Amino acid sequence: MDIMVEPSERLKGFMTYAFAEVDRAKDEARRNGFKILDFGVGDPTEPLYQGAISGMQKGADKHSRSGYPSYVGMKEFRTAASEWLNRRFGIKADPETQITTTAGAKEAVFHLPFAIINPGDSVLMPSIGYPPYKAGTVFAGGIPEFYQLKEEDNFLPSIDEIESILKRNSRIKMMWVNYPNNPTTAVANADFFTSLIALSKKYNFVIASDEAYTEMYVNERPHTLLEYSGDWSNLIVMQSLSKRSNATGIRLGFAFGGAEIIGLYKKLRTQIDSGVANAVQEAGIAALQDEAHVDEMRKIYDKKREIMTSALDDAGIKYFANSTFYVWAKVGPDSINFAKNLLEIDKQNKIGINVTPGKMLAIGDAPQADSYVRFALVPSLGDTELAAELIRKMPKR
Repeated sequence: MDIMVEPSERLKGFMTYAFAEVDRAKDEARRNGFKILDFGVGDPTEPLYQGAISGMQKGADKHSRSGYPSYVGMKEFRTAASEWLNRRFGIKADPETQITTTAGAKEAVFHLPFAIINPGDSVLMPSIGYPPYKAGTVFAGGIPEFYQLKEEDNFLPSIDEIESILKRNSRIKMMWVNYPNNPTTAVANADFFTSLIALSKKYNFVIASDEAYTEMYVNERPHTLLEYSGDWSNLIVMQSLSKRSNATGIRLGFAFGGAEIIGLYKKLRTQIDSGVANAVQEAGIAALQDEAHVDEMRKIYDKKREIMTSALDDAGIKYFANSTFYVWAKVGPDSINFAKNLLEIDKQNKIGINVTPGKMLAIGDAPQADSYVRFALVPSLGDTELAAELIRKMPKR
């Protein structure tokens, strides 16, 4: 007799795939012979930095008899990360006590609440944002609490709104921020960071800053949260090589912050896995020591951004493209319908464009999200130019 295995209650809450409706439409368009120019998922299609590949190949030989890697990462990688942070942001993070290796940012984001919150505690997060903020909180037994990201506030949280939430909910133990921001492309300023840090001290909560996009800027280089405080005791930052070095496929990043909170996260990691492969960390060392490939990466995205935003201008579509490799286009009021129509934008030549509806990026109550779609500038330059020409032919909005 077959035994029925039921999913846990927490897993059930995440089994409905948010993108299912658009994916069905995309699959149908492909079945009907359409070529889909895919600006949906933010996964770079440019190759991994060649120096990282060489570093990984050499690392495989170097560590062929090393056994399990360190739970917290090779000292050499943590040192390379520390040196990069000093060059890039002018901060000094101790590689022994204030940095730990992670398997990319997603794993780090998901697991952090397990080290900090107890069941019933709350975690504050953006209502439009990266789904693991919510998933990690729920699986750790926490309760998500949401703040709004509004166009009129330049997609920065209102400090007044944050304090109002903190006064109402005394069980908030942690808050997620993400700047440069996915999907809105907003960049945080010094006033925001300093005001938020002051609130965190006043109300005694941890600020967790997801900074996976700091190297994907347009003009002015973004800052890290830790530049704005001499006391990191309740601050932690997640950094990743995924976007910086087109390294999504090797899963490597690092967390840095106050020694106590990093210490807790290190202890948690010993219960989760057996560390990141040493050869992968060797790739990361090579990548962190080279900025030329990052400059080239930005130039490629600058060109794609220029192509796409020029087309959106011609189509009369307002957009935001301040940083990251996204364009946040205001198409309201029905982002899903807009996205589905793009999938068959050129019926004669059977070419479609896939984008992410803003509604699908709302992890909390965020009705404003349905007015936008997100373009991830990951297709080739040729496909980006083709998509731009098709958008120019749309009826002007």
